[in-house]
Amino acid sequence: MSIRILFCLLCFQTYIFGQNSYVFNRFSTADGLATNKVKCVWQDPKGFLWIGTEVGIQRFDGRKFLSYVGPENYQLPPSIGVDQILDAGNGDLWLLQGGQIGKFNTVDFHYTSVPIRSFGSIPPRSEFTLYVDSKNQVFLCASKYGLLWYDDNSKSFVESNLPIKIPRGWGVGSLFEDKETGEYWICSEQGLAVYRSTSGEVFYRHNNPEGIPLLNDKAITNSGDFIKDKNGTWWVTYWDYSPHREHPVLLHFDPNTNKILPDTLGSKWPTKKYTVLRQILETSSGQIWIGGENSLLSYDNDLQGFYQHLKSNPLEFDIKCNQTRHIFEDREGNIWLSTENGLYVMNPNQKDVYSLVVIDGLGLDSPVNAILETQDKENWIGTWGKGILFYNDKFIKLDANPYVGLGTESIAKYSSIWDLQQHSESGYVWSGCQGGGLAVFDPQKKKGLHWLHPPVFSNSTIRQLKEDRNGNLWFGTQSGRLVKWNKTDPIADENFEEVHHFNTIIYRLYVDDQGRLWVGTHKQGVYVIDVNTNEILFHFNKEFSDSYGIVDNTIFDIQQYNDSIFLLGTEALNILNINTSKVRKITSYEGLFGSKVLQLMMDREGIAWMITSNGLSSYNYDKNIISSYNNLHGVIYAEKTNSAKWMMQNGEIWFGGEDVVFGFSPEKLNFKQKPPKVSITDFKLFNTYLSVDSIMTQKEIIFNHYQNSFTFYFSALSFSQQKKIQYFYRIPGINKDWVKAEKDLAATYTTMPSGKYTFQVKCMNLQGLEPDEITNIDFRILPPFYRTWWFISLILLTVLGITYFIYRLKVNRILAVENLRNKVARDLHDDMGSTLSTINILSSMAKSKMNNDTVTSSNYLSKITDNSQRMMEAMDDIVWSIKPDNDNMHRVIARMREYATGILEARNIEFNFEVDDKINDLKLDMEARRDLFLTFKEAINNIAKYSQAKRAKVLFTYKDRWLKLQIMDNGIGFEVEKVDSGNGLDNMVKRASNLKGKLKIDSKTDLGTEICLGIPVR
Repeated sequence: MSIRILFCLLCFQTYIFGQNSYVFNRFSTADGLATNKVKCVWQDPKGFLWIGTEVGIQRFDGRKFLSYVGPENYQLPPSIGVDQILDAGNGDLWLLQGGQIGKFNTVDFHYTSVPIRSFGSIPPRSEFTLYVDSKNQVFLCASKYGLLWYDDNSKSFVESNLPIKIPRGWGVGSLFEDKETGEYWICSEQGLAVYRSTSGEVFYRHNNPEGIPLLNDKAITNSGDFIKDKNGTWWVTYWDYSPHREHPVLLHFDPNTNKILPDTLGSKWPTKKYTVLRQILETSSGQIWIGGENSLLSYDNDLQGFYQHLKSNPLEFDIKCNQTRHIFEDREGNIWLSTENGLYVMNPNQKDVYSLVVIDGLGLDSPVNAILETQDKENWIGTWGKGILFYNDKFIKLDANPYVGLGTESIAKYSSIWDLQQHSESGYVWSGCQGGGLAVFDPQKKKGLHWLHPPVFSNSTIRQLKEDRNGNLWFGTQSGRLVKWNKTDPIADENFEEVHHFNTIIYRLYVDDQGRLWVGTHKQGVYVIDVNTNEILFHFNKEFSDSYGIVDNTIFDIQQYNDSIFLLGTEALNILNINTSKVRKITSYEGLFGSKVLQLMMDREGIAWMITSNGLSSYNYDKNIISSYNNLHGVIYAEKTNSAKWMMQNGEIWFGGEDVVFGFSPEKLNFKQKPPKVSITDFKLFNTYLSVDSIMTQKEIIFNHYQNSFTFYFSALSFSQQKKIQYFYRIPGINKDWVKAEKDLAATYTTMPSGKYTFQVKCMNLQGLEPDEITNIDFRILPPFYRTWWFISLILLTVLGITYFIYRLKVNRILAVENLRNKVARDLHDDMGSTLSTINILSSMAKSKMNNDTVTSSNYLSKITDNSQRMMEAMDDIVWSIKPDNDNMHRVIARMREYATGILEARNIEFNFEVDDKINDLKLDMEARRDLFLTFKEAINNIAKYSQAKRAKVLFTYKDRWLKLQIMDNGIGFEVEKVDSGNGLDNMVKRASNLKGKLKIDSKTDLGTEICLGIPVR
């Protein structure tokens, strides 16, 4: 089937056919292009399209255009025109920008300029072209200089060691490699040449011993492009410098027959505009396309020639430009056209899928209300005001006027058609008309048999006709009357019976597989009628209320999916289960494209096709997938076809409305092959887009704990299936199930907790087919430092340490108390015990001598008194050292001063006690305090007992964390080396050791004594 456009100029009764082969879709600056001046297109292995414009390079993923601009430290391509883009491997692209060539890395966005090192000076008017052969050798063609190639060792384009030879002095405009023979065809201003790689020979006009065709043709100069097509024929473009009229030539030559083929384009051009043919492209299907100045040609097999797509008066979906700068076919067979007026895309295969009939002269005043394919495969189109239009199965207009003989008033009534129905038994075609009129036609003769106006319709418009399984006809009217005609009755006005009157508009009559009649109404839901008893079996009305109580009970269309499931077109798509009376709504929120479902039709595979306010859509109930179709798929004007539908005998579905009728083959319009793997097209961290190419090269993406809100953008990079694919995504552990993506094709996650995750995305087409591989992105969000294992371990160790410290502190305190008790007990035992024992002995001895030796007894009693006094002093020292109030040095100094005063003044020894002010702030523990005091006490006692001194001095100082005690007297002194130290001096040394201090005793006979004790104090 090919696209057909029919212009019916009814006012002149003349029908003109024109061929609109393709639907061209335009992308412009409004869609994100940096400029409408587009120069070239390339598709990388991932499927992204790279667009070369006059202001730089862009990437297109089917959703948005991405311009490559960035910080100054990013060495991006120059913002000048990009003439050519080719694949350089390893994620690199070759960019040709005028006389500058470079490699652009699409992963890190780094651009590297590649120098051109020619032997001579390249003329400034030389045009450059890059060519990559099957061996990945890159050639640079210079039209007015010659040929260079890329040397990987020097990273530059050079002339030395060229893999192919060219005629001496020839410039090179373009190259073509014949992969079968290994020959290279060279296009030049000097003509055509061939390099044979197997022998290393080059053939051209002055060296053609084998007589290779076309090389000796002197007319072929300034050749622009050459290809060898799949049939083995040659296509060449060149400029004919004929003296009468210069013109471009497209030469088609068969080397097998050595003949020029008749589809060669010479001097007969369809336009007088200046025309240049620049590029020849053979598509994957073998179709030839030619582009250039004021030319865009495609070979049409039906025409057996070329079709010019650049028209002087282009229609809405024609291409509108003057320059076809580059033609490119992507991996799906879409043709991309780079022009000075934007980027165009079309799919040449769509013309075998989709058919369009535009009926001129109808418009909104005379819309198409009915489509009928008769039993003889004729196509009848019923219009409001223009009557019935007749076409054959190829939609070629048939000349017929069924209204011959009717008056003007009758023609007005019976030509305002709302529905058509062919009776299965009689073959007659019935038409429901305005004002309650009915017409019955003989399809063979195309003449009216009966012009009816049954009174039962009460002049109400007959909107719907439907034949039930019994062969009876049912009629639905504007006023809500449901009328029946029995096939056994004659066709006459009185033989119509009103079955029900619903007092509202009847939009649709539908007979289901069980033979029941469904009646869709305005604001009263749907009724289900038994056609045998005329009884209402079901009435579904309130079931169409939504969760807010809003009733959507205007039924535009009805289709049956299976025994229990029915699809009803309303303001949304309602899915009714007739057994449970449950209704599930599919609105725009669930993916419906449009606000109203005006028409429904089930195809042979169970896919529901819909006309909504936005055009054509399809719904797979089994997979719950909705797809939409628009001009990108070759479907245009579908939003106009809201009032007529029909399924043809070959399975084609046709819709009509306003001045348009279109049909398609559902099997061909659907893609039954698996969709491609989904690609991540963009990544946004908070509100900042990051380079998705560099991110995707990482095995695992790592984010900091505060980088936990991001958006993944994705696409299958299928420009043909883009609107026919449904996407699903999830992160296991975050999403319980697959999440259906919205129209923006994005998955947003906010405030993600730390952890390891895998983002998964897949797609599914209308048939429920999925790609072979699900796209997985592994990433990890690092925890904050206080949630890392080392920090938690450190905290645990710290807690354990503190716990142990507290435990040890408590144990040490208990041990200290225990040690104190032991020490007190030991001191009491040592001091008090021995003293009390002495007192006990002395008292016994005094008692025994009391009667017979009073002097001795008196001496014993004196000793008892001395021992008691010492015991009291020891007890006082022990109690004083234990008491916490005495921990500060102020109390210690006061006790020392008090003790020294009491001892020395009793001996008439002048006493001087000096203390540094800083010492009062010091604190000593109980042991240190006691040892310090007892050392001081021992020294004072020695002065009082043995020194015979007249003066004594005590000096306390504190410096560099050392407490220094100096005790000096002017007594008789002693020789330190000769003196018997006894318990007193030994105790002083032991106590100094306990204090971790230094004790120094300096004494000389008749020169006094000085005792110096240094104690470290922290």
